[in-house]
Parts: sequence; structure tokens; C-alpha cells
Amino acid sequence: MKFDCTGVILAGGNNSRLPGKKKMFRKIGDLTILDSIYRLFSSLFKEVIIVVNDPEDFAGWDMTVVTDIIPSRCALAGLHAGLFYASFPNAYVTACDTPFIKQSIIEYMVDQIEPGYEVIIPKTNDGFEPLSAVYSKDCLPLIEANLEKNIIMIKKFFREKKVKKVPIEQLKAIDPDMSFIFNVNTPKDLELAKTMANKIKGDQ
Repeated sequence: MKFDCTGVILAGGNNSRLPGKKKMFRKIGDLTILDSIYRLFSSLFKEVIIVVNDPEDFAGWDMTVVTDIIPSRCALAGLHAGLFYASFPNAYVTACDTPFIKQSIIEYMVDQIEPGYEVIIPKTNDGFEPLSAVYSKDCLPLIEANLEKNIIMIKKFFREKKVKKVPIEQLKAIDPDMSFIFNVNTPKDLELAKTMANKIKGDQ
């Protein structure tokens, strides 16, 4: 059964550190990164939204394609658009360059949804993981206020008492390598992702 939750993919970055083909269309193993994310999201969520700069590149995909409402081309503006267009009260949000997102992690995070929290987010030794998190539509006015002030760091809109932090120990029990947060930003990351994919395939 699918979750009463929206899956949001943020794909509005500038691709500046990995020139050429957009990151999400790079192949890791047998699938592009976007294919992997889309297949998982469409199996888990009743609605999938992708936030992009160039909607024409996504014609034919069976998901809702939207662009930033407040056009600042930052992750916070993408999060705002995803939440604004979401039909459900909560959305699980990921970046478009995360080839190893895991069903078990997403299910665990979504299962943490409860009244009173606006953000459900992994807390690792390096801090929050804002693009592997669940957000309530109640965040919209807070995000809008920060965008108006040009405060674009996602965690800056958080209200401490409304944030449910998921400890790293709980996540490592599900994904020991924490590969669900690995993202492809550079050519070196892309090569490492291909190596990781081959290892995962060899272990299966």
C-alpha cells in the first residue's frame, strides 16, 4: 500500500560541478539516477512531484513537473514549490542526484510522521540531512518568509520544538554505509557511484 504522502524530487540545480548531461540523467548501473528514484518513489507514494528548471526535459514522465514559484534557483525554493503543489499534508524530499536512496530508510522516515512536527530529519555526525527528510505543508509560510529575506539555507527556517531528529544510530541500523545520503556532484563522485553500484550488484 502506498503512503498518503507526496514524494518530491528536487532537480533544479545548476549542474555546475558536473558539466554536460544533467546529473539525474547519468547512468549508475543499469538505470539513470532519476529512473532509480522515480521507480522507488512511484512504488511508495500516491503522488510524485519533480521540481525542475526546464520542464520540457521531463515530457512523458508520469509525475507532476513543476518549477520554482519564487525563482531563486536554490534548494529552499525547490522545497517550497514541492510543498506548495503537494496534495498531501507531508512530503518526503530528496535531491535528484542520490542514486542509492533506500526503500527501508524512506519507510522508516515516513513512519515517524506525527502531529506537532513540521520537519522529520536525519541527524548525522555532520549535522542535518535536509534532502532526505519529511516536511509538512505547515512549513510553507516559514520558507516564504526566509526566501523574501534571501535566507536560503534550509535549516534556518526550522523551529526547534517542531523538528523531530532521527538519530544516526537508528539509520545506520538500516543502512550501515549510510549510502542513502550519497550524492553525485562531481566527476569523481560519478565514478565512485559507479564503483559502489558494481559492488552492490556483486553482493546480491
